[in-house]
Amino acid sequence: MMESPLAFLAGEKETSSGPVRRTLEFALFDLDGTLIDSEDNHYESDRILLSRRGISFSREDKAAYVGKDIYEMVRRIRANYGLEDDVQALVDEKNALYRKIALTSSRLYPPMQPLLEGLAERGLPMAVATGSNSAIASEILDVLGVRSFFTHIVSSSEVRRGKPAPDIFLEAARRMNRAPEASVVFEDTKYGVEAALNAGMTCVALPAPGERTDDPLFRKASYLVSGGPDALDTGDFFRWLDPLL
Repeated sequence: MMESPLAFLAGEKETSSGPVRRTLEFALFDLDGTLIDSEDNHYESDRILLSRRGISFSREDKAAYVGKDIYEMVRRIRANYGLEDDVQALVDEKNALYRKIALTSSRLYPPMQPLLEGLAERGLPMAVATGSNSAIASEILDVLGVRSFFTHIVSSSEVRRGKPAPDIFLEAARRMNRAPEASVVFEDTKYGVEAALNAGMTCVALPAPGERTDDPLFRKASYLVSGGPDALDTGDFFRWLDPLL
């Protein structure tokens, strides 16, 4: 269900000379929590990682790290739990755990298939910008049958700063040889929405059920879906999008 149009309405942005119409030419997707339902997979890999070190890790504990790229998350976990392991070693161990779980347990949110097909029919190139490992992301998308929709997969490990900095989205635009302001970004977290806005991009926000959609950052998105990716009405979305193409 779409809430009231927000920020620059129907793709308009304000300049000193008045509103200017945006033309959208490509799409960028976050992976975890946006394209795929992977929260349980990430939690389980973190739980096993810490249980190997005699540390209990609950779902409530995990909530503090949602939306962070893997290196930032591991650095925080290492500091918070007093781990002596090298950050890269922890990242490699977590990635191995996550890959084993995710390749058999990931779920594509059902509205994503018709969304990707509709964007492809409209000639919009697409890329993934994720805090996860890019090789693992590619494998998961291949298993789910949607890898071919994306020309690039960019990981936060390939840029200097993770979300909410705009680096990953700007790098994706650079690789696609497109102007950042011509992008529509799909994101589920506040950090991701903030990163998209910081990049000067149009943002579709899909906060998970239970997230406060009256949060100021979510309210700055151009299209806001209450209830997360499962609740996306693709027909309504394309009626909103088509005038911007």
